[in-house]
Amino acid sequence: MRAERLSPAGLAPPEEPYVHAVRAGDTLYIAGQVAFDEHNRVVGAGDPRAQIEQCWRNVEVVLRSQGGSLHDVVKIVCYFKDIRHFPIELEVRGELFGDGPFPVATVVQVANLGLDSLLVEIDATAVLAA
Repeated sequence: MRAERLSPAGLAPPEEPYVHAVRAGDTLYIAGQVAFDEHNRVVGAGDPRAQIEQCWRNVEVVLRSQGGSLHDVVKIVCYFKDIRHFPIELEVRGELFGDGPFPVATVVQVANLGLDSLLVEIDATAVLAA
């Protein structure tokens, strides 16, 4: 099985040496998404909800590029600069996933996310229909 490296339309190309996602068969590994818009500008500086929503929008862009949806997500890892923003992410996730199915989740607080203005990063793994 060959792994396919993906740089979906609608996301700015990373400035560092990585791709937004790798698809290996039915499994889609999505790199940590931060609150960057399609021009690599930070969305919602100082606003954790706006940043969380942008992270999830970016995850959805990758999923849609492969014919998937949030319901294909089986695992997420949420990295918070301030763990007190976690309840906001739970609220947003509840709105996005509705009654489920829900992914497994790991949540951690980190010292830094690369830029001082970034508050959260979300990475995801999805299993897509064959």
